[in-house]
Amino acid sequence: MTINILRKEAHSEGFTTVAYKTDGTAIITGGQDSKLHVYNALRSQRNTEPKILDEHTEPVCAIGTHRANFATAGEDGTVLIFRNSTNDFEKFLVRSTTPIRSLSFNNNGTRIAVATDENIIRIILVRDISKIVTLSGHTTLVKSVAFSPTSDHLISTDIGGDVKIWDMNHSSGAPQCVKTLPGAVRKCASDADVMNTIAWSSDGAYFCFAGKEHEICVYSSKDWTQQYALEFAHFNDIITMAWSPNGSYIASVGKDRTVVIWDTTKQSDVVKYENTAAISGVAWHPQENELALTDLKGQLLMWYDPINISTMAHPAKKATQEVDDLEQLFEESSTQQVSTNNSGVFTRQESLLDNAAQDDNIEEGEEGEELDDEGEDVDMASDMGDFVIDDDGAGYAEEQQQPQRRTTIRNGIAGRAIGPQHKITEQATFQPGSTTFRTMDTTVQPPIPLEGERRYMAFNMFGIIYTIYQGAHSIINVEFHDQAHNRNFHFTDYYHYTMASIGPDGAIFAVEGGKTRKKEEKSNDDEDSQEPAGVTSSVIHYRPLMNWANNLEWTIDLPEGENVKSIAINESTVVAVTSAGYVRMFTISGLQNHIFRLENIVATAAHGNLVLFVYKNGGTGLNGEQNLEFMLMDTTTQDIIQRGDLPLQKSSHLTWIGFSETSQALMYDSNYVLSILHRQRSFGQSYWIPVFDGKLTAKTLERQERYWPVGMLRDRLMCLIIRGTNEAPYFPRPPVDDIELHMPVIDLVTEAGQLEEAHMRMRLISNHDRTEAIATNQQDEYYDVLKEADAEMDKTLLRLIQIACRTDKEQRILDLAAALHSSRSVDAAVKVATHFKLSNVAEKLVQIKEEKFMMHDEMLSLSKRSMELDLDDESISSKRIRY
Repeated sequence: MTINILRKEAHSEGFTTVAYKTDGTAIITGGQDSKLHVYNALRSQRNTEPKILDEHTEPVCAIGTHRANFATAGEDGTVLIFRNSTNDFEKFLVRSTTPIRSLSFNNNGTRIAVATDENIIRIILVRDISKIVTLSGHTTLVKSVAFSPTSDHLISTDIGGDVKIWDMNHSSGAPQCVKTLPGAVRKCASDADVMNTIAWSSDGAYFCFAGKEHEICVYSSKDWTQQYALEFAHFNDIITMAWSPNGSYIASVGKDRTVVIWDTTKQSDVVKYENTAAISGVAWHPQENELALTDLKGQLLMWYDPINISTMAHPAKKATQEVDDLEQLFEESSTQQVSTNNSGVFTRQESLLDNAAQDDNIEEGEEGEELDDEGEDVDMASDMGDFVIDDDGAGYAEEQQQPQRRTTIRNGIAGRAIGPQHKITEQATFQPGSTTFRTMDTTVQPPIPLEGERRYMAFNMFGIIYTIYQGAHSIINVEFHDQAHNRNFHFTDYYHYTMASIGPDGAIFAVEGGKTRKKEEKSNDDEDSQEPAGVTSSVIHYRPLMNWANNLEWTIDLPEGENVKSIAINESTVVAVTSAGYVRMFTISGLQNHIFRLENIVATAAHGNLVLFVYKNGGTGLNGEQNLEFMLMDTTTQDIIQRGDLPLQKSSHLTWIGFSETSQALMYDSNYVLSILHRQRSFGQSYWIPVFDGKLTAKTLERQERYWPVGMLRDRLMCLIIRGTNEAPYFPRPPVDDIELHMPVIDLVTEAGQLEEAHMRMRLISNHDRTEAIATNQQDEYYDVLKEADAEMDKTLLRLIQIACRTDKEQRILDLAAALHSSRSVDAAVKVATHFKLSNVAEKLVQIKEEKFMMHDEMLSLSKRSMELDLDDESISSKRIRY
C-alpha cells in the first residue's frame, strides 16, 4: 500500500501534540517552543502558511476542541480558550501553579476536565470559571483525563499506573469513582512522553488504553471489563492513540517510531508506518480519510488515505451516514422527545444560566483565576447540585438549541449502530513465500518500485528467490539452504517477473501480460542477457537447477488476454493458474499434460507429487467468514485426494499455505495459527488441526515477535522471526529458525498438560507418516522414523502413567496404557503401578498386555507357521513331480 504523507516543519524538537477542529477545517499543533500553529486542513490549501499563536509562555502539552472553541494547556499552568471561527484568543480559563498535562471537553462544551501535576482532577465550568469541582482519589499525579462521548463518565490515569472510572451522574448528586483498575497502565514520570491516554469509541460503548506490555487494552463501558487486547505490533512503549470517528479503527503511536492502525472488528493491525522519529500526537480527521501526526522532531505529518476504502470501511463517513439516515427516519419522534425532555430540564437550568451570564463578557488578555488562591474550589457535597444540571449548554443556549436535538439522536439511537461491526473484507490472493516492495514511486501511474528496491518472490524449504528492481531491468537471485547439491545463481530479468516458485529440481517464473519483454540471449558467463521482443502476452519461464546452463529451460506464452495469476512447482509438475479460470499443468520438460477449470483461486502450493489449491466458494459473508475451500491433488495421477472447507475464524484471513517435509498440507492464518490437514489421504475424512499458536508461543517465551512460516520439519515450524515493525522479512536475509510446535490445548503450564500435548502431537504426525509411507510405497524409508516415534510416545505415556499413579487415577492409567505401542512398555507400566502399590491396576495392565500384544504375537506366530507349512507342501509336491 502506498503511503501518502505530507511533512511540515512545525515546532522545535521535543514533545508535540495535535488535534483537528471538530468541523475538520483546520489542524492545531502545539510544541516545545510554546507556540500554537493552526493549519488549513483542506487538501487544496495544504501548502499555505499556518497562523501562529504565542499566548503560551512554556511548552504546550494538550489541545482540546469543541464546536465553538478550542482549548490548550501547557507547562505554564494555564488553560487558554480560543474561538474556532477566527482562531482569536478569547480568555484564560484557569491558571495553575503546576504544569497541566491533559484536558478534555464534555460533549456539549460546557465543562473541561483538567489534569495537573497533582493527584486531583479539576472540572471547570467554561462560562463560570468560579465553578470548580475537585475529584479526589488518585494516590499519584494524574496523567490524563477523558470524558465519554455522552459525558456520563470520566476516565483518568495516573503516573503510578492506575486507571479510575468516574460516574458523573451518580445518584448521590456528586461524581463518584465507580471502578479502579490498579496497575493497568505503565508507570511513568509526570513529564514523560508516554501519555497514558484514554481513547473512547464514538458511541461510548468502548474505551481503550495502552497496557504494560506494549498492547492496547479494549474495555466495555457496560461492565468495565476487558474485551480484548490489540498486540504484537508495537515493540516499545505506546505514547498515545486515537479512535476513528466511525469506531472501526484505532491509530496508536509508540516510542518504536511506528504508527499502527488497528481494525477493531478483526482485532488486528491492518496498516503500519515507520517514521524517522517517535510520534507523540495523533488525531483522525472528523470527516475525511486522513490522519494528522506530530513527532518528537517537531514535524507535522498529514497522512492522506491511510485506509484503503476500496476494501475497508471509511474511517469517518460511515458513522455520519448512519446518523443522518436515522435522523430522517425518526425526526418527528425525536423532536417530540426533545420537547418533552426540555420541559423537565431547562426549568432548573435557567437560573444557573442567568447567573453564569453575568461574567460572560471577559476582556481579551484577562487572567484566569488562580486555583490555589482566588478560585472557588467547590466542595462536591455542597455545590455539585447546581453544577451537574449544567450538562445542556450553559452560556450557549441560543447557539446549541438545534444541535442539542441532534445530540439526543446520536446518543439515543445512532450510538448503537456505530460500534465495532463485522466488515466485509475480501480474502486477497497471494503467492506463498513472497513479499512486496517497500517503497514505490507514486509520481508515475501505475506506481513502480524505486530503483534498488528488492523483495522476496519465493521463500521455502528448498531456497529463496528475490528480485532487485533496476529500472529497465531487474536482477533475480536464486539461493539455496543446502548448497552441497545446488549452487546459487542470478540472471538479468527484462521481463520484470512478478511471481516465482522453487522446487527440488527447478524454478518457475511468470509475469502478467502487458509488460515490456525481451528475448533471451546467452552471454559468455553464467548470467543471461535479453533483448527486446515487443511481445505483451503473459509468460511462464522454467529454469532447471541441476545443470541449469545446459539449455534445458523453456518458456511458454499464454494466449492473448489470459494472464498467469499463481504458479507452483513440485518434483514432476509445473502448475499455472490463469485469469481464464484454467489450471494448466506442464511436465518439468515443458510438455502440456493436463488442464481443468477451477475459479477464484486464492493461493497455490506444491510439494512431492501433490498440489494444494485454496479458492473462494462465493463471496465473503456478512458475518466476516471468508468461505474458502481447498483441493488437494496428485499431479502424477491427476486424482483429487481431498477437498473441503478451509476453516478460518470470522474476520480472519489466510496468509500462507505450504507442505511439511513429509508432504502434509499446511495453512497459516492472520491469527498466527498453523494448522495441518489430518488424514489427508482418506477422502472425505480429513480435517484441519491447529498445531501452533504464534501469539501464545510469543507470550510464553515473553517475547514481542511474530513468526513468518517457511515450512515444517516433523515437530518444528521452520520460520523467520519478525521483530520490530516489519510485517514480513526484509534484507539482509534473516536466518531460518525452528520453533517447537505446541498445540493450543488446555493447561500447558503443568507437566501433565505439556506431556498430553506432546503425545497428541506426536500421534498425529506419526499417523500421517504411516499413511504417507503406504501411499508412496516408502515403508522402508519411514521404518526407522516411525519406530523411533513409537518409542518416544511410549516414554511420554509412561511419564503420564507415573503422574496418574501418584494421584491414584485408575481409569486414566488404563487409558494411557491402552495407547502404548509395545509389550515392553506395558511391562514398564506394570512396574510403575506396583511401585505405587496399585496391585489392582497392575493386574489390569497385565490383562491389557495379554489382550493387545500376546494375541497379536500368537497371530504372527500362526501366520509364520502357516507360511512354513505352505513352503513344505510346495517342496513335497515338487519332489513328487520330479519322481
